[in-house]
Order: sequence, then C-alpha cells, then structure tokens
Amino acid sequence: MAKKKEQFKNDRALRFYYEVLGLERLHYGLWTDEDERSLEGVKTAQKRYEDFLVEKIKKLAPSPVDCSVLDVGCGSGVMSQTLYEKSFEVEGLSPDLYQKEVFEKRIPVPFHLARFQTFTPSKKYDIVLMSESAQYIPMKRLFENAANCLQKQGYLMVCDYFTFDHASGPLAKSGHRLSTFLELAKESGFNLVEDQDITGETIPTLDTARDFAHRYILPSIDIFSEKLTQKYPLLFRASQWLFRKKIRKAWNNLALLDSEEFAKNKSYRYMLFQIGQEGS
Repeated sequence: MAKKKEQFKNDRALRFYYEVLGLERLHYGLWTDEDERSLEGVKTAQKRYEDFLVEKIKKLAPSPVDCSVLDVGCGSGVMSQTLYEKSFEVEGLSPDLYQKEVFEKRIPVPFHLARFQTFTPSKKYDIVLMSESAQYIPMKRLFENAANCLQKQGYLMVCDYFTFDHASGPLAKSGHRLSTFLELAKESGFNLVEDQDITGETIPTLDTARDFAHRYILPSIDIFSEKLTQKYPLLFRASQWLFRKKIRKAWNNLALLDSEEFAKNKSYRYMLFQIGQEGS
C-alpha cells in the first residue's frame, strides 16, 4: 500500500496574530511586575522570552559560526532570524504553509515543511530547539527523531508547558505529562542537564489574554450578533445551530485562560537535555 501523502495547512491563528494584532510570536512571554498588562506588554514579554532562549543557546556555543540549530515549530521565524543575525547556522521546521511563506520572506535559510516526528534530516545538528512545539509531537517519536537529528553529545532544548500527574479538567488535556516526559527522556538516552520552572513568569500571558477577550473580543461578538439578529433573524439562528460546536469550543477555551487553574495543573519549564552525557 502506498504511503499516504502528508497534508499541510495554513495556521489561521498565526495569521490573525501576525496580520491583525501585529504579534510576530505565538508563544507565551516572560513577564516582570513592571510590564504593562496590554498588547504592548505581551510583545515585550515575548521578546524577553526569546532573549532568554537565545542567551541559553549562546552559552552552549562559544563560536556561533560552528553551531547548527534546528528550530522546530519555528512560527514566523523571529527566533531563527535572531540566531541567523548572530551568525548561527539555523534552519526552520514547521508543518504549516503560512509559516513557510512568512519564514522564507524573513531570512535566507533552509525551511523544512514537515512534522518533526516524520522529518528525515539530511545532516546532524548541534542543537534541536523546541519552543512550545514539544507538546504537539508524540513523546516517543520526539526523542527518537531528536536522536536522529543530533550530533553526538548534541543538545535538545525544550521550553514548554507540561501537566502534573494530578491534573484534571480541560487544562489536563493539553501538554505532555511531565513525569512521563522526563522518564522517557532518560530511557531514550537524553540526560537532563538544566531544568528551570518559569511558570510564575509566563502565566501573566493568560491573564492578559483573558482580559483582552473580555474587553474587546466578546463585546465585538455581542454587537455583531445583535445586528445580525435584527437584520437576518432566520440566518442568525441557522448559523448558531450550524456552528454550535465551534461556538461551544470557543467558550470552553476561555476556561483555559485561568492562570490559577493553570498553575494547579501545569508547569511551564525550560529544560536542556544532552544526548549521551550524564546529568549534572
């Protein structure tokens, strides 16, 4: 039987954030108490998050020219661009067509339109970077293919959120189980050399997003719905029925922006693994 051809789509979320809100990044931010809880504050915190990871990478590579980095789930390519400008040999990877388009306009480096779990590398990398992309990759395949992609004693850098063993409710459904992830990393020959819990610095992103939704998005929906009800009552009722599942999902997603529940059920961590070395 012929192998089924992989299908790739456009990331509408990135397009909305990028073209409408002016956000070049999809990931959480690293916040300080002084940061304004606003759209501009999000941009500042996201830039700080990126700087945090870039500094971690720089510590691993005294000579950037000789250091190759595979940016897995590279988004619009902002992180890759920063590394490229600092002379790192960087390549991007994403299964998204829109991200490919934006990335290739941004920097003249290789982009791999692929899912990491099925990606076949043509070279070995010094660092595989996963900034909020690990959660989308089946754990077993993540470590198997990271081993295929890395040089001997290469590094796997993961910055993402994970669920606790006791996690329950909607927030338990996204993110890998932390204990299982660490166990599988060890079994796969990846030794944990650095582990930093940054939950407290990242969850203000949720508070800001929740406030933005309540102040702007929900009132806009109400106004639009009211106008549609007045002008086209039958059409409005029909659309409500047709899109009832998506509407319900959108409301349920608001619950995911509860920072207190997030902290009870998840941990946002920076973790650095090295293949074939004992942890320190």
